[in-house]
Amino acid sequence: MGARLSLTIRELKKWIRNPANLFITLIQPIFWIVLFGSAFDITKIIPPSIPGGSSMIIGTLFMGAKNYISFLTPGMLAIMALFSAMFSGMSIIWDRRFGYLTRLLVSPIPRDSIVLSKVFSSTIKAIVQSTILFIIAILIPNGLYISSSFNIYDLIGVFAIISLLSIGFSGLFSIIVIRVKKMETLMAIVNLLNLPLMFASTAMFPSDIMPDWLKGIASYNPISWAANSLRYLILQGSWNSTLFTDIAYLLIFDAIIILAVFVVSKYGFEE
Repeated sequence: MGARLSLTIRELKKWIRNPANLFITLIQPIFWIVLFGSAFDITKIIPPSIPGGSSMIIGTLFMGAKNYISFLTPGMLAIMALFSAMFSGMSIIWDRRFGYLTRLLVSPIPRDSIVLSKVFSSTIKAIVQSTILFIIAILIPNGLYISSSFNIYDLIGVFAIISLLSIGFSGLFSIIVIRVKKMETLMAIVNLLNLPLMFASTAMFPSDIMPDWLKGIASYNPISWAANSLRYLILQGSWNSTLFTDIAYLLIFDAIIILAVFVVSKYGFEE
């Protein structure tokens, strides 16, 4: 436990000393919310000739969001956790390149501590970044409208969901990086997975307007589970059975990934 804590603190110190990383990670989701979110008016997607059409579609497809930014923001919080997780293993490559990883591998610490420290630090980063993004979404003109029933328990639930998503994906990408030795290879993998994970989810669009084949894929995407859960809490202030089901899926996803972390970190590193 001491080794994991020390390595986690080391990762966070490196992050704090380079605030440009925080800015770079935040700027893209902010652009999505401010520019893309403002360009799409969900109240105009149903012809006004249909009585109650707009209110019906907003209440069902967009989960009661008053504007598209309100619908998009929970999805961007999930994407923020994904972005943070994607680069969680990048320091493993730098540690390998500068010889620090070799010293860790020959030291008397559990090898899983190397990976778990990346996972824990990535989760803390995701929470900090998501908090900043959440505040910005509220403050921008015609931005995020929160449910009137939103309370401290809902806020804790938001942080818990972001943490679960970050743990799963940061563990996954750290496992991948264990066998990757070149930064170019890692960036190629990140770019390969980035857009499919984003667009094959409900982070930006409701699944009901997707084609059937894509809807099926989105239903198994952990980003969809997180985005939908965040919307229930932020937009509706509701703890319902669907929310608990999505959280259960995230817990199962995390359990599988953490188990894989222990196995791969034990046998996957090359000294």
